[in-house]
Amino acid sequence: MTAIRRLLLVVLGLLMIGTGFFLMLETIYPHGRLGLHLPAFHEQPAFLYTGGALLLLGFIPLLLGTSPSKKKPEAVLLTGPLGEVRISLLALENMVLRVVQQMREIRDSSRRVLYTPQGLVVYLHVRVLPDHKLPDLTAELQNSVKNYLEDITGIIVKEVKVSVENIILDQVPVKVK
Repeated sequence: MTAIRRLLLVVLGLLMIGTGFFLMLETIYPHGRLGLHLPAFHEQPAFLYTGGALLLLGFIPLLLGTSPSKKKPEAVLLTGPLGEVRISLLALENMVLRVVQQMREIRDSSRRVLYTPQGLVVYLHVRVLPDHKLPDLTAELQNSVKNYLEDITGIIVKEVKVSVENIILDQVPVKVK
């Protein structure tokens, strides 16, 4: 969320809280003691309820505007003897793609890499060719991805989660007689 949106949410929240507070006070101190001069609304409980609702609802934009954003890291930070090195998650996803493309049994894939304090978590959705043992294929894929990423980047891979989405059948043209 941009700084302007955050500022507008804070201002809106403060205005709602202030309006609700003064509406509630008008029911307690009627007829202009607060300088509002509102005509005969002080005896109606709806005025008190409206002020209370505005007061409570005003905290929603106020909290949204002041809460810190939970931005996901876009790069993994490594520190070395000569300084820091950042490896983008896109670069890590492309490394995973390289490993997947080297396996002939896998026809298509989508991948996502997340960084956690315990290490990388790789999500793979693959479409494979038929007649391959899926437990062996997925275990080989998991080990290949884990070893490749750890060897190339030095970052610990916590998990490699593989989901077989579909079995792709090769289309053989049919001869018409």
